[in-house]
Amino acid sequence: MPEPHRHHISWQQLRHDLARPAKGQIAVALILCLFSMVLVTQVRHRSAQDEYAAMSRSDLITVLDRLSTSSRQLDSEIADLRETKRQLQSGADSHKIAEKQATEEQHRLQVMSGTTPVSGPGVTITIHDPRDKVTSDLLLNAVEELRDAGAEAIAVNSDIRVVANTWFGRDANGLVVSGKKVKRPMTLTVLGEPHALTEGAKFRGGLVSQVESAQVGGSVSITPSDSLTISAVVKPTPMSFATPVR
Repeated sequence: MPEPHRHHISWQQLRHDLARPAKGQIAVALILCLFSMVLVTQVRHRSAQDEYAAMSRSDLITVLDRLSTSSRQLDSEIADLRETKRQLQSGADSHKIAEKQATEEQHRLQVMSGTTPVSGPGVTITIHDPRDKVTSDLLLNAVEELRDAGAEAIAVNSDIRVVANTWFGRDANGLVVSGKKVKRPMTLTVLGEPHALTEGAKFRGGLVSQVESAQVGGSVSITPSDSLTISAVVKPTPMSFATPVR
């Protein structure tokens, strides 16, 4: 009985097909690509729906408030940038305007990098942890949640300024932040809109609910204030590898 015919594809033919695909192959590839995009979008949308469906009414209101606050802040920044652009293009006192803009940007970067003391409205959060159950991950998550709620400056126990390269860990003596031991009770001094920061800390699954859970057994008190000061600063670390691209 003769053997069935087998079609062998050479590497040369395969390379040729990849380099110059037929119209039918291109169409199939586009259809598969579109199908994949639709599938991924549906999965993400369904995940978001499931996440929000499990939230309580108060949690949904908190999320909406935080989004509204962020939207207003972005709208304000856009308006300021457009006005600055208009003034610079008009040619009237453009040098003074550019100098003012540069000074404001310098101040903003100093606050973000933690190289200057700052003051303003905010909240003081005191964390009581009698069983020493607060972990570095819990503290890091709390800082990130506060930043999401609009925190512009944060200090731990008044003497540790939290910036981009701040790290949280634990050694033989307990919790440490950037190598400094964290004494108890812990305090977070946070500058920003007091109501938004308070709601960010009280958000379900956030700082308050985690610390006051049965696993941790601690307590949290939040004190809003119209005027707080963070005196702790950090010394800039020179860059060893990254350099600006010009």
